[in-house]
Amino acid sequence: MQQGLGLQIAAKQQLKISTQLVATMETLAASTEELRDKIKKEAESNPVLKVTEKTPSYSDFSDRYIASSGRRDDYSDSEPYDPNDSRHNWIEGMVSREETLEEHLMKQLGEISADERTREAAEILITSLDKNGFLSSSPLLILPERLWDRKDEALSIIQSMDPAGIGAADWRESLIIQAKDKGLKGKELEIFSDLVLYELDELRQGKISLIAKRLRTDTEEIQALSEFLKTLTPFPGREYSADWDQYTIPEISIKKEDGRLRMKIADDALPSVEIDPEYAQMLAELKKGESNEDKDASKFLREKVSSAESLISQLDARTTALEKLGALLMDKQRDFFLYGPLHLKGLTMKDAAEIIGVHEATVSRIASSKYIDTDWGIYPIRSLFSSSVESADGQNISKNAVKEMIRKIIEENNTGKALSDQKISDILKEQGITAARRTVSKYRKELNIDSSFEREK
Repeated sequence: MQQGLGLQIAAKQQLKISTQLVATMETLAASTEELRDKIKKEAESNPVLKVTEKTPSYSDFSDRYIASSGRRDDYSDSEPYDPNDSRHNWIEGMVSREETLEEHLMKQLGEISADERTREAAEILITSLDKNGFLSSSPLLILPERLWDRKDEALSIIQSMDPAGIGAADWRESLIIQAKDKGLKGKELEIFSDLVLYELDELRQGKISLIAKRLRTDTEEIQALSEFLKTLTPFPGREYSADWDQYTIPEISIKKEDGRLRMKIADDALPSVEIDPEYAQMLAELKKGESNEDKDASKFLREKVSSAESLISQLDARTTALEKLGALLMDKQRDFFLYGPLHLKGLTMKDAAEIIGVHEATVSRIASSKYIDTDWGIYPIRSLFSSSVESADGQNISKNAVKEMIRKIIEENNTGKALSDQKISDILKEQGITAARRTVSKYRKELNIDSSFEREK
Protein backbone atom coordinates (compact mmCIF):
# COMPACT_ATOMS: atom_id res chain seq x y z
CA MET A 1 0.00 0.00 0.00
CA GLN A 2 2.72 2.44 1.02
CA GLN A 3 4.70 1.69 -2.13
CA GLY A 4 1.64 2.21 -4.30
CA LEU A 5 0.89 5.51 -2.57
CA GLY A 6 4.45 6.68 -3.18
CA LEU A 7 4.14 5.93 -6.88
CA GLN A 8 0.88 7.84 -7.06
CA ILE A 9 2.43 10.94 -5.46
CA ALA A 10 5.41 10.81 -7.85
CA ALA A 11 3.08 10.62 -10.85
CA LYS A 12 1.15 13.70 -9.71
CA GLN A 13 4.36 15.66 -9.17
CA GLN A 14 5.60 14.80 -12.67
CA LEU A 15 2.28 15.93 -14.17
CA LYS A 16 2.55 19.28 -12.38
CA ILE A 17 6.07 19.90 -13.69
CA SER A 18 5.01 18.98 -17.21
CA THR A 19 2.03 21.35 -17.13
CA GLN A 20 4.21 24.22 -15.90
CA LEU A 21 6.79 23.54 -18.60
CA VAL A 22 4.14 23.52 -21.33
CA ALA A 23 2.70 26.81 -20.02
CA THR A 24 6.16 28.42 -20.04
CA MET A 25 6.81 27.28 -23.62
CA GLU A 26 3.45 28.67 -24.72
CA THR A 27 4.23 32.01 -23.08
CA LEU A 28 7.62 32.18 -24.80
CA ALA A 29 5.98 31.60 -28.18
CA ALA A 30 3.09 34.05 -27.63
CA SER A 31 3.05 37.45 -29.32
CA THR A 32 2.34 40.55 -27.26
CA GLU A 33 -1.28 40.58 -28.44
CA GLU A 34 -1.76 36.90 -27.54
CA LEU A 35 -0.15 37.45 -24.16
CA ARG A 36 -2.42 40.38 -23.36
CA ASP A 37 -5.39 38.10 -24.07
CA LYS A 38 -3.93 35.36 -21.85
CA ILE A 39 -3.43 37.79 -18.95
CA LYS A 40 -6.95 39.12 -19.36
CA LYS A 41 -8.48 35.62 -19.23
CA GLU A 42 -6.37 34.65 -16.21
CA ALA A 43 -7.43 37.81 -14.36
CA GLU A 44 -11.10 37.07 -15.02
CA SER A 45 -10.83 33.66 -13.34
CA ASN A 46 -8.28 34.45 -10.64
CA PRO A 47 -9.28 37.04 -8.00
CA VAL A 48 -5.81 37.18 -6.39
CA LEU A 49 -4.21 38.38 -9.62
CA LYS A 50 -3.86 42.15 -9.74
CA VAL A 51 -3.55 43.42 -13.31
CA THR A 52 -2.87 47.12 -13.81
CA GLU A 53 -3.02 48.62 -17.27
CA LYS A 54 -0.32 51.20 -17.69
CA THR A 55 -2.19 54.41 -18.42
CA PRO A 56 0.07 56.43 -20.70
CA SER A 57 0.08 60.15 -21.25
CA TYR A 58 -0.77 61.45 -24.71
CA SER A 59 2.91 61.45 -25.66
CA ASP A 60 3.27 57.86 -24.43
CA PHE A 61 0.27 56.82 -26.51
CA SER A 62 1.77 58.59 -29.52
CA ASP A 63 5.06 56.78 -28.96
CA ARG A 64 3.20 53.45 -28.74
CA TYR A 65 1.52 54.16 -32.06
CA ILE A 66 4.87 55.10 -33.57
CA ALA A 67 6.37 51.82 -32.37
CA SER A 68 3.49 49.76 -33.71
CA SER A 69 3.25 51.39 -37.11
CA GLY A 70 6.91 52.11 -37.64
CA ARG A 71 6.20 55.85 -37.87
CA ARG A 72 8.98 58.35 -37.16
CA ASP A 73 8.77 61.91 -35.82
CA ASP A 74 12.21 63.14 -36.87
CA TYR A 75 11.08 65.13 -39.88
CA SER A 76 8.56 67.85 -40.63
CA ASP A 77 5.56 67.71 -42.96
CA SER A 78 7.64 69.34 -45.67
CA GLU A 79 10.37 66.73 -45.43
CA PRO A 80 10.61 63.56 -47.58
CA TYR A 81 8.46 60.51 -47.15
CA ASP A 82 9.27 57.89 -44.54
CA PRO A 83 7.96 54.49 -45.77
CA ASN A 84 6.79 53.61 -42.28
CA ASP A 85 4.86 56.86 -41.74
CA SER A 86 1.11 56.24 -41.40
CA ARG A 87 0.02 59.74 -40.38
CA HIS A 88 -1.94 60.14 -43.60
CA ASN A 89 -3.93 57.05 -42.64
CA TRP A 90 -4.23 57.73 -38.88
CA ILE A 91 -8.01 58.03 -38.72
CA GLU A 92 -8.71 55.29 -41.25
CA GLY A 93 -6.35 52.86 -39.51
CA MET A 94 -7.81 53.45 -36.06
CA VAL A 95 -11.44 53.01 -37.12
CA SER A 96 -12.82 49.59 -36.31
CA ARG A 97 -14.11 47.48 -39.18
CA GLU A 98 -16.68 44.75 -38.75
CA GLU A 99 -15.38 43.01 -41.88
CA THR A 100 -11.95 41.35 -41.60
CA LEU A 101 -9.36 41.51 -44.36
CA GLU A 102 -9.83 37.80 -45.10
CA GLU A 103 -13.62 38.21 -45.40
CA HIS A 104 -13.16 41.24 -47.64
CA LEU A 105 -10.82 39.37 -49.99
CA MET A 106 -12.85 36.16 -50.03
CA LYS A 107 -15.92 38.15 -51.03
CA GLN A 108 -14.01 39.58 -54.00
CA LEU A 109 -12.65 36.17 -54.93
CA GLY A 110 -16.21 34.88 -55.17
CA GLU A 111 -16.89 37.44 -57.91
CA ILE A 112 -13.81 36.58 -59.99
CA SER A 113 -13.86 34.01 -62.77
CA ALA A 114 -11.18 31.36 -62.19
CA ASP A 115 -10.81 27.61 -62.51
CA GLU A 116 -11.25 25.46 -59.42
CA ARG A 117 -7.54 24.82 -58.74
CA THR A 118 -6.58 28.48 -59.15
CA ARG A 119 -9.40 29.48 -56.83
CA GLU A 120 -8.23 26.94 -54.25
CA ALA A 121 -4.67 28.28 -54.44
CA ALA A 122 -5.94 31.84 -54.03
CA GLU A 123 -8.01 30.87 -50.99
CA ILE A 124 -4.99 29.25 -49.33
CA LEU A 125 -2.81 32.29 -50.00
CA ILE A 126 -5.48 34.67 -48.68
CA THR A 127 -5.71 32.76 -45.40
CA SER A 128 -1.92 33.02 -45.10
CA LEU A 129 -1.82 36.83 -45.25
CA ASP A 130 -0.76 38.60 -42.06
CA LYS A 131 -2.56 41.62 -40.62
CA ASN A 132 -0.53 43.93 -42.89
CA GLY A 133 -1.87 42.08 -45.92
CA PHE A 134 1.49 40.47 -46.71
CA LEU A 135 2.33 36.82 -47.39
CA SER A 136 3.66 35.07 -44.30
CA SER A 137 6.13 33.06 -46.39
CA SER A 138 7.02 32.17 -49.98
CA PRO A 139 3.94 30.93 -51.92
CA LEU A 140 5.84 27.72 -52.72
CA LEU A 141 6.11 27.03 -48.99
CA ILE A 142 2.45 27.88 -48.36
CA LEU A 143 0.82 26.00 -51.25
CA PRO A 144 0.75 22.20 -51.56
CA GLU A 145 2.95 20.96 -54.39
CA ARG A 146 -0.07 19.99 -56.50
CA LEU A 147 -1.00 23.71 -56.73
CA TRP A 148 2.44 25.15 -57.48
CA ASP A 149 1.54 25.58 -61.15
CA ARG A 150 -1.30 27.91 -60.09
CA LYS A 151 0.93 30.11 -57.89
CA ASP A 152 1.46 32.99 -60.31
CA GLU A 153 -2.15 33.18 -61.46
CA ALA A 154 -3.52 33.02 -57.90
CA LEU A 155 -1.07 35.66 -56.72
CA SER A 156 -1.97 37.91 -59.65
CA ILE A 157 -5.66 37.64 -58.74
CA ILE A 158 -5.00 38.57 -55.10
CA GLN A 159 -2.76 41.50 -56.02
CA SER A 160 -5.51 42.87 -58.27
CA MET A 161 -7.93 43.08 -55.32
CA ASP A 162 -8.86 45.93 -53.03
CA PRO A 163 -7.05 47.30 -51.08
CA ALA A 164 -4.19 47.74 -53.54
CA GLY A 165 -0.88 46.31 -52.40
CA ILE A 166 -2.31 43.16 -50.83
CA GLY A 167 -0.44 39.88 -51.39
CA ALA A 168 3.04 41.40 -51.44
CA ALA A 169 6.08 39.88 -49.74
CA ASP A 170 6.76 43.08 -47.78
CA TRP A 171 5.87 46.79 -47.64
CA ARG A 172 8.38 47.71 -50.36
CA GLU A 173 6.81 45.35 -52.88
CA SER A 174 3.39 46.54 -51.72
CA LEU A 175 4.26 50.15 -52.53
CA ILE A 176 5.42 49.13 -56.01
CA ILE A 177 2.21 47.15 -56.61
CA GLN A 178 0.16 50.18 -55.53
CA ALA A 179 2.15 52.40 -57.88
CA LYS A 180 1.35 50.06 -60.79
CA ASP A 181 -2.30 50.06 -59.73
CA LYS A 182 -2.32 53.87 -59.92
CA GLY A 183 -0.96 53.82 -63.46
CA LEU A 184 2.76 54.28 -62.98
CA LYS A 185 4.67 52.45 -65.72
CA GLY A 186 7.72 52.46 -67.93
CA LYS A 187 10.74 54.50 -66.92
CA GLU A 188 8.86 56.24 -64.12
CA LEU A 189 7.93 52.90 -62.55
CA GLU A 190 11.53 51.72 -62.87
CA ILE A 191 12.85 54.81 -61.08
CA PHE A 192 10.10 54.60 -58.46
CA SER A 193 10.96 50.94 -57.79
CA ASP A 194 14.65 51.75 -57.34
CA LEU A 195 13.70 54.62 -55.05
CA VAL A 196 11.62 52.32 -52.83
CA LEU A 197 14.06 49.40 -52.87
CA TYR A 198 17.37 51.18 -52.41
CA GLU A 199 17.12 54.89 -51.66
CA LEU A 200 14.62 55.39 -48.83
CA ASP A 201 17.27 56.05 -46.21
CA GLU A 202 18.66 58.90 -48.31
CA LEU A 203 15.11 60.09 -49.05
CA ARG A 204 14.40 60.30 -45.31
CA GLN A 205 17.47 62.53 -45.00
CA GLY A 206 16.36 64.74 -47.88
CA LYS A 207 19.30 63.86 -50.15
CA ILE A 208 17.31 64.50 -53.33
CA SER A 209 20.30 65.51 -55.48
CA LEU A 210 22.28 62.40 -54.52
CA ILE A 211 19.32 60.14 -55.31
CA ALA A 212 18.72 61.85 -58.66
CA LYS A 213 22.36 61.31 -59.58
CA ARG A 214 22.27 57.62 -58.58
CA LEU A 215 19.04 56.96 -60.47
CA ARG A 216 20.14 59.02 -63.49
CA THR A 217 17.27 61.49 -63.43
CA ASP A 218 16.61 65.04 -62.26
CA THR A 219 15.71 66.33 -58.82
CA GLU A 220 12.23 67.43 -59.97
CA GLU A 221 11.27 63.85 -60.83
CA ILE A 222 12.57 62.52 -57.50
CA GLN A 223 10.64 65.22 -55.65
CA ALA A 224 7.48 64.39 -57.63
CA LEU A 225 7.85 60.66 -56.93
CA SER A 226 8.45 61.44 -53.27
CA GLU A 227 5.15 63.34 -53.12
CA PHE A 228 3.43 60.48 -54.96
CA LEU A 229 4.88 58.03 -52.43
CA LYS A 230 3.11 59.90 -49.63
CA THR A 231 -0.27 59.00 -51.14
CA LEU A 232 0.39 55.25 -50.77
CA THR A 233 -0.16 52.97 -47.77
CA PRO A 234 2.85 50.86 -46.69
CA PHE A 235 0.64 48.42 -44.75
CA PRO A 236 -2.65 48.13 -46.68
CA GLY A 237 -4.13 45.36 -44.55
CA ARG A 238 -4.08 47.42 -41.36
CA GLU A 239 -7.21 49.36 -42.23
CA TYR A 240 -9.09 46.11 -41.60
CA SER A 241 -7.59 45.59 -38.13
CA ALA A 242 -10.37 45.42 -35.59
CA ASP A 243 -8.79 47.63 -32.95
CA TRP A 244 -5.64 49.05 -31.40
CA ASP A 245 -4.41 45.70 -30.09
CA GLN A 246 -4.19 44.30 -33.61
CA TYR A 247 -1.41 46.67 -34.61
CA THR A 248 2.01 45.07 -34.62
CA ILE A 249 3.87 45.99 -31.45
CA PRO A 250 7.58 45.15 -31.70
CA GLU A 251 8.82 43.24 -28.65
CA ILE A 252 12.40 44.47 -29.12
CA SER A 253 13.83 47.76 -30.37
CA ILE A 254 17.47 48.05 -31.45
CA LYS A 255 18.39 51.45 -32.84
CA LYS A 256 21.34 53.77 -33.11
CA GLU A 257 21.35 56.54 -30.52
CA ASP A 258 24.24 58.99 -30.24
CA GLY A 259 26.35 56.78 -32.48
CA ARG A 260 25.77 53.62 -30.39
CA LEU A 261 23.29 50.79 -30.66
CA ARG A 262 20.75 50.67 -27.85
CA MET A 263 18.30 47.86 -27.11
CA LYS A 264 14.92 48.24 -25.43
CA ILE A 265 12.36 45.59 -24.49
CA ALA A 266 8.76 46.74 -24.99
CA ASP A 267 7.60 45.62 -21.55
CA ASP A 268 5.27 48.62 -21.32
CA ALA A 269 3.09 46.99 -23.99
CA LEU A 270 1.88 44.54 -21.34
CA PRO A 271 0.03 45.40 -18.11
CA SER A 272 1.80 44.97 -14.78
CA VAL A 273 0.86 41.70 -13.08
CA GLU A 274 1.18 40.98 -9.35
CA ILE A 275 -0.51 39.17 -6.49
CA ASP A 276 -3.04 41.39 -4.72
CA PRO A 277 -1.57 42.05 -1.24
CA GLU A 278 -5.07 41.97 0.31
CA TYR A 279 -5.54 38.34 -0.75
CA ALA A 280 -2.03 37.47 0.40
CA GLN A 281 -2.91 38.86 3.85
CA MET A 282 -6.24 37.01 3.78
CA LEU A 283 -4.45 33.73 3.04
CA ALA A 284 -2.07 34.27 5.96
CA GLU A 285 -5.02 34.76 8.29
CA LEU A 286 -6.95 31.75 6.96
CA LYS A 287 -3.98 29.48 7.57
CA LYS A 288 -4.45 30.13 11.31
CA GLY A 289 -8.11 29.08 11.18
CA GLU A 290 -9.21 25.63 12.25
CA SER A 291 -12.75 25.46 10.88
CA ASN A 292 -13.58 23.51 7.72
CA GLU A 293 -14.68 26.75 6.06
CA ASP A 294 -11.29 28.34 6.78
CA LYS A 295 -9.47 25.28 5.46
CA ASP A 296 -11.53 25.22 2.25
CA ALA A 297 -11.03 28.93 1.71
CA SER A 298 -7.31 28.58 2.40
CA LYS A 299 -6.98 25.75 -0.11
CA PHE A 300 -8.84 27.78 -2.76
CA LEU A 301 -6.60 30.82 -2.26
CA ARG A 302 -3.41 28.72 -2.25
CA GLU A 303 -4.35 27.30 -5.64
CA LYS A 304 -5.10 30.75 -7.01
CA VAL A 305 -1.88 32.22 -5.60
CA SER A 306 0.07 29.32 -7.10
CA SER A 307 -1.56 29.94 -10.49
CA ALA A 308 -0.76 33.66 -10.28
CA GLU A 309 2.85 32.99 -9.28
CA SER A 310 3.15 30.62 -12.23
CA LEU A 311 1.97 33.28 -14.69
CA ILE A 312 4.29 35.92 -13.20
CA SER A 313 7.19 33.47 -13.45
CA GLN A 314 6.34 32.76 -17.10
CA LEU A 315 6.26 36.49 -17.92
CA ASP A 316 9.61 37.03 -16.19
CA ALA A 317 11.12 34.10 -18.12
CA ARG A 318 9.81 35.54 -21.37
CA THR A 319 11.33 38.97 -20.68
CA THR A 320 14.68 37.42 -19.75
CA ALA A 321 14.65 35.28 -22.92
CA LEU A 322 13.88 38.33 -25.09
CA GLU A 323 16.70 40.28 -23.45
CA LYS A 324 19.18 37.46 -24.12
CA LEU A 325 18.04 37.06 -27.73
CA GLY A 326 18.08 40.82 -28.33
CA ALA A 327 21.60 41.13 -26.92
CA LEU A 328 22.77 38.29 -29.16
CA LEU A 329 21.21 39.84 -32.27
CA MET A 330 22.69 43.24 -31.44
CA ASP A 331 26.12 41.59 -31.27
CA LYS A 332 25.93 39.15 -34.19
CA GLN A 333 23.91 41.38 -36.56
CA ARG A 334 25.61 44.65 -35.64
CA ASP A 335 26.26 45.63 -39.27
CA PHE A 336 22.60 45.07 -40.14
CA PHE A 337 21.42 47.46 -37.41
CA LEU A 338 24.03 50.05 -38.40
CA TYR A 339 24.04 49.82 -42.20
CA GLY A 340 20.91 48.00 -43.37
CA PRO A 341 19.56 44.71 -44.81
CA LEU A 342 22.39 44.09 -47.29
CA HIS A 343 24.72 43.69 -44.31
CA LEU A 344 22.76 40.89 -42.66
CA LYS A 345 25.07 38.08 -41.54
CA GLY A 346 24.36 34.38 -41.64
CA LEU A 347 23.02 33.23 -38.27
CA THR A 348 21.10 30.05 -37.58
CA MET A 349 18.84 29.41 -34.62
CA LYS A 350 21.06 26.48 -33.71
CA ASP A 351 24.06 28.83 -33.44
CA ALA A 352 22.01 31.26 -31.34
CA ALA A 353 20.83 28.47 -29.05
CA GLU A 354 24.40 27.32 -28.40
CA ILE A 355 25.50 30.86 -27.54
CA ILE A 356 22.55 31.59 -25.26
CA GLY A 357 22.69 28.13 -23.72
CA VAL A 358 19.19 26.89 -24.54
CA HIS A 359 17.61 24.36 -26.90
CA GLU A 360 17.14 25.37 -30.55
CA ALA A 361 13.37 24.89 -30.15
CA THR A 362 13.41 27.49 -27.37
CA VAL A 363 15.00 30.09 -29.67
CA SER A 364 12.40 29.24 -32.30
CA ARG A 365 9.61 29.82 -29.78
CA ILE A 366 11.10 33.13 -28.61
CA ALA A 367 11.37 34.39 -32.21
CA SER A 368 7.92 33.13 -33.23
CA SER A 369 5.29 35.79 -34.06
CA LYS A 370 7.48 38.60 -32.72
CA TYR A 371 8.92 41.71 -34.30
CA ILE A 372 11.94 43.94 -33.88
CA ASP A 373 11.99 47.70 -34.50
CA THR A 374 15.11 49.01 -36.25
CA ASP A 375 16.25 52.13 -38.04
CA TRP A 376 15.45 50.27 -41.27
CA GLY A 377 11.86 49.38 -40.39
CA ILE A 378 10.01 46.73 -38.42
CA TYR A 379 11.09 43.15 -39.16
CA PRO A 380 9.93 39.71 -38.00
CA ILE A 381 12.63 38.49 -35.61
CA ARG A 382 12.78 35.25 -37.62
CA SER A 383 13.97 37.20 -40.69
CA LEU A 384 17.26 37.96 -38.90
CA PHE A 385 18.10 34.25 -38.95
CA SER A 386 19.26 32.46 -42.08
CA SER A 387 21.99 30.20 -43.36
CA SER A 388 25.18 31.85 -44.55
CA VAL A 389 27.26 32.16 -47.70
CA GLU A 390 31.00 32.77 -47.44
CA SER A 391 32.44 35.60 -49.52
CA ALA A 392 35.82 35.54 -51.25
CA ASP A 393 37.43 37.39 -48.35
CA GLY A 394 36.02 34.92 -45.82
CA GLN A 395 33.13 37.11 -44.63
CA ASN A 396 29.98 35.41 -43.36
CA ILE A 397 27.04 36.74 -45.40
CA SER A 398 23.38 35.93 -44.80
CA LYS A 399 21.41 34.02 -47.39
CA ASN A 400 18.80 36.81 -47.15
CA ALA A 401 21.47 39.42 -47.93
CA VAL A 402 22.53 37.44 -51.01
CA LYS A 403 18.87 37.30 -52.11
CA GLU A 404 18.70 41.10 -51.81
CA MET A 405 21.86 41.33 -53.94
CA ILE A 406 20.21 39.17 -56.60
CA ARG A 407 17.09 41.34 -56.51
CA LYS A 408 19.24 44.47 -56.88
CA ILE A 409 21.26 43.00 -59.77
CA ILE A 410 18.05 42.18 -61.68
CA GLU A 411 16.43 45.54 -60.90
CA GLU A 412 19.55 47.53 -61.89
CA ASN A 413 20.14 45.63 -65.11
CA ASN A 414 20.17 48.14 -67.99
CA THR A 415 21.65 45.94 -70.71
CA GLY A 416 18.32 45.66 -72.49
CA LYS A 417 18.39 41.90 -72.07
CA ALA A 418 17.20 39.86 -69.09
CA LEU A 419 20.06 38.36 -67.10
CA SER A 420 20.24 34.57 -66.92
CA ASP A 421 20.82 32.81 -63.61
CA GLN A 422 24.35 31.94 -64.78
CA LYS A 423 25.07 35.59 -65.59
CA ILE A 424 23.80 36.65 -62.17
CA SER A 425 26.05 33.99 -60.63
CA ASP A 426 29.00 35.47 -62.56
CA ILE A 427 28.17 39.00 -61.35
CA LEU A 428 27.97 37.80 -57.76
CA LYS A 429 31.35 36.13 -58.17
CA GLU A 430 32.79 39.47 -59.31
CA GLN A 431 31.43 40.92 -56.08
CA GLY A 432 33.14 38.21 -54.06
CA ILE A 433 30.10 35.97 -53.53
CA THR A 434 30.18 32.36 -54.69
CA ALA A 435 26.68 31.19 -55.59
CA ALA A 436 26.13 28.44 -58.16
CA ARG A 437 23.56 28.86 -60.92
CA ARG A 438 21.22 26.42 -59.14
CA THR A 439 21.50 28.50 -55.96
CA VAL A 440 20.72 31.71 -57.84
CA SER A 441 17.72 30.02 -59.45
CA LYS A 442 16.45 28.88 -56.04
CA TYR A 443 16.84 32.32 -54.45
CA ARG A 444 15.25 34.04 -57.47
CA LYS A 445 12.19 31.81 -57.18
CA GLU A 446 11.95 32.57 -53.45
CA LEU A 447 11.93 36.27 -54.41
CA ASN A 448 9.00 35.57 -56.78
CA ILE A 449 11.05 36.78 -59.77
CA ASP A 450 10.43 35.10 -63.12
CA SER A 451 13.14 33.39 -65.17
CA SER A 452 15.07 35.38 -67.78
CA PHE A 453 12.92 33.75 -70.46
CA GLU A 454 9.74 35.02 -68.81
CA ARG A 455 11.23 38.45 -68.16
CA GLU A 456 12.12 38.78 -71.84
CA LYS A 457 8.46 38.50 -72.87
